[in-house]
Amino acid sequence: MTPEYELTLVGGVDDTGIVSGSGGRSERSDVADRDLVESVLRELSEAADKWEALVAQAETVTYSVDLGDIHAVANSDGRLLELTLHPGVMTGYAHSELADRLNLAIAALREEAEAENQARYGGGLK
Repeated sequence: MTPEYELTLVGGVDDTGIVSGSGGRSERSDVADRDLVESVLRELSEAADKWEALVAQAETVTYSVDLGDIHAVANSDGRLLELTLHPGVMTGYAHSELADRLNLAIAALREEAEAENQARYGGGLK
């Protein structure tokens, strides 16, 4: 049951009336506020679901490069998922040559990711 308050005008015409509700707010206003909050929460939940779907989709995207002696695969987060070296790489290259080949493979992965990002979203990677 809604509490009722008695208001009396002082210094004017002596008049007394009964007001329903608490704090001067009507129940209709409380319902409207509740509906607004539920609507905003519903929209946020839908947006979160869409974002989770986009993230799940992005996690399945991989980029790969095969240089013949080095094969590398990375995901859209930049994590190297696979690196396969031809057996002759370890003995056939000096340390600096191997480093150059690995850097070349990683640069190729980045170029592939940048090209796809440009095609999908119209902008470079950040």
